[in-house]
Amino acid sequence: MGSRREFITKASGVVAGAGLVLAQAQSPAAAQQPPAPEGRSKLDEVRARGKLIVGVTSEAPPFGFIDDRGELTGFDIEVAKLIAKAVFGDEKKIELFKQGFAARWPNVQNGTIDFGIMVTTVYADRALQVAFTRPYIDSGIVVVVKKDSPVRTIADLNRPEYTVAHLTAPVQEERGRRLYPNAKFLTFDAISSQFNAVKLGRATAAQLDAPVALYYTKDNPDIRILDEWLTDVTGNAIFLRPDDFKWWLFLDTIVAEMLGGSLWSPYKALYKKWFGVEPRRARAAQTTDKG
Repeated sequence: MGSRREFITKASGVVAGAGLVLAQAQSPAAAQQPPAPEGRSKLDEVRARGKLIVGVTSEAPPFGFIDDRGELTGFDIEVAKLIAKAVFGDEKKIELFKQGFAARWPNVQNGTIDFGIMVTTVYADRALQVAFTRPYIDSGIVVVVKKDSPVRTIADLNRPEYTVAHLTAPVQEERGRRLYPNAKFLTFDAISSQFNAVKLGRATAAQLDAPVALYYTKDNPDIRILDEWLTDVTGNAIFLRPDDFKWWLFLDTIVAEMLGGSLWSPYKALYKKWFGVEPRRARAAQTTDKG
């Protein structure tokens, strides 16, 4: 439990809307790109092309969404640009390829995209289809309630006078019937509606992915996150073709540097911007005792 509480207090940062299916976009650059020669790494192909083609979502705030100005933005979008800057020295050398979640694996396997970064949780069965870097952000399912709510634990929710807001995902309902079967359930199509149900008093609590909960509570101090989590801590990672060790090693190295090395400062700034707190550093900073 200590590690879960540390996630909230120190903020090591869901799979938000992982079941959404979007219309698959078409990338002219990807369509014109000839297949890589036998034995050639995607890293060589990317460097020769002069830009990255990255699969992203536009339907999962705060990771990827269309803002009020009609621009694609989000935490995953900015991490992808940070990777482009690491490769080329210029974050603009990137093509953001909007795709549905159902198209993730085919598009990375056939080379349409160089890699994907779209709130994708690492699971063993998924690793049979694609390769994953180490997670660039932690996740898991938490519960949000009003700050003055008497609810302190998951078991406290198991009362008929309480209502819990769920997303239209069978796993959330199953989790609710298993952990607080006596509570009432409200079901919504959007995460924002779940959160607003708690804020407006229509629901006592809501199940949210941990980074999404941090994103919403950042600007809503009247809402808090329970210390007790509904699931274990999981991780969201970059995914790519499974048969290219050189490309995987490069991307995994970039992620490692973001989590506590040469790219720590820009990564930390992005995390603080989107989630309101600093991430947990993977490598402890060295201090010098000058006596």
